[in-house]
Amino acid sequence: MYSAYWCPHCHDQKQLFGKEAVKELKIVECAKDGKNNEYELCQTKGISGFPSWEINGEIISGTRDLNELATKTDYQEDLNF
Repeated sequence: MYSAYWCPHCHDQKQLFGKEAVKELKIVECAKDGKNNEYELCQTKGISGFPSWEINGEIISGTRDLNELATKTDYQEDLNF
């Protein structure tokens, strides 16, 4: 998940995952002044909105339903979110 520390939509997306599941996400900080930022990577990938997801080479932006993300990533575990 491409994110920015100041982004309210990113916060909402993390809330959808929940405290435990969000620990499993690879979160890329895109804000230039963010802690441990990967600003240059975000620029290279063309990230312009947050949160953004890179799934199978495609960048999609916006807060996403967990079922949609599960489908797009071929998630095989329990889908009872």
